[in-house]
Amino acid sequence: MVVGYAALMQQLTINGTAEVTSTWDVKMTNITEGEASNSAGVESTAVSNSAEISGNTTATFDVSFETPGDTMEYDITVTNNGSLDAKLANVTATATDGSEGTLELTEENGINYEITIDGKSTESAKNKTITNGGGTSTIHVKVYWDQAATEIPENKTKKLLVNLEYVQA
Repeated sequence: MVVGYAALMQQLTINGTAEVTSTWDVKMTNITEGEASNSAGVESTAVSNSAEISGNTTATFDVSFETPGDTMEYDITVTNNGSLDAKLANVTATATDGSEGTLELTEENGINYEITIDGKSTESAKNKTITNGGGTSTIHVKVYWDQAATEIPENKTKKLLVNLEYVQA
């Protein structure tokens, strides 16, 4: 019995290694500026001052409007160059005038935003998968000055922050 107990009390050591070879590489790879337009049927005076991607995850654009109904649109390409499929888990969009408070994405007589992902609303685009090895998704951002505006908006600058949360599919 002593021999059996001694055998059960021996220290067991297992040596080995594990290696993860998967990669996660989901990022913005391109921003394309669309044509300026005016929904009121007049020539657009919208001007895109700049559009760029920084740090692989931030798209920045600056638009100037002079006439109600002016519109500028952008397409932002998100590419999955990793080895794992990526699923869109959550989308949040917040507008601000630069202060700590948030604004509505659309408000009467103001600067407004519409966001779609691969032609779908942000809510219905959730759970969409971008396949690994180069699959893409397109974020469409439309910024416009309300066509029915009869006065200059109080907030002449409106910043938009869109957060796309991707997880492994």
